[in-house]
Amino acid sequence: MTDSIDWIRNGTGLAPRVAWAFTADAGLVSMALAAECGDVFAADESGGLYRLNRLGRIVAVSRGLRDVRELCFSDTGEAGIAICGADEFCALNAHLNVVWSAAAPAKIQAATIDAWGHNVALGFDSNRNVILNIDRKKLAEFETVRPLHFLRFSVGRPLLVGVAEYGLLAGYELDGSEVWNEKLWSTIGDVSICENARLIFLAAFAHGIQSFDRNGNSLASYVVEGTPAHLSVSHFGDRLVAATVENQLYWMDADGTLLWAAETPEPVVSVLCDPIGEWLIVGFRSGRILRLDWNTAL
Repeated sequence: MTDSIDWIRNGTGLAPRVAWAFTADAGLVSMALAAECGDVFAADESGGLYRLNRLGRIVAVSRGLRDVRELCFSDTGEAGIAICGADEFCALNAHLNVVWSAAAPAKIQAATIDAWGHNVALGFDSNRNVILNIDRKKLAEFETVRPLHFLRFSVGRPLLVGVAEYGLLAGYELDGSEVWNEKLWSTIGDVSICENARLIFLAAFAHGIQSFDRNGNSLASYVVEGTPAHLSVSHFGDRLVAATVENQLYWMDADGTLLWAAETPEPVVSVLCDPIGEWLIVGFRSGRILRLDWNTAL
């Protein structure tokens, strides 16, 4: 990927400025945002883990974890988990050191950590799901009709949202009891929820971007050019960033109104929305990470 930002200026709508740029040592695998402090966590294909502050400067770096494929961090930035290979999961501290690791009894399909870094939820391809505290004590275990590919803890409400890759969106109490479920008619590429799970957004590939309320009721479908595969919503749901398989990047408001769009120079691996909705982080396959900021337009 080149350092040119012409693709940003050549987009549609009010273009952001590039607040900072960072390049990992290898291809990007996963990113996470500590919403309270604004730090970004990233994992690359070589086993490198990075913590970047609001200015894009390295706060911590760690190497040696092999086959990392997903990285999750609390909003406080004090605790996180990494999924390595098919079945290994590692608890991480704020400095990216491994606190403990364990092998799961089946392939891990979904993982998440709550906003305070107290609890972790894992979903396995055996349809089994567990909720643990950060010290490995099992708090709940439950089964679903389909393996869950996405799990998200709600902030401000004791609810765990689970999504199967095809066919199921559901809400669970923290003891594993199902609160509600909704059938889906599309494969899902990504999930993001705002405070109290008031709004739940799904990147539903050919079915566009779909939104649901806290009870799983369908609200709206946003049609964009391309096939949405990655998305992230601000804390109160007033801003949404989405990336498509066809290398389109979209910045929208709560009603799905397009504020800015551009064609990216390479495939996007992950997008993160600022909790306030003023900036976004986009991570590319090459390992390049950009913060795009609307505080000052280009």
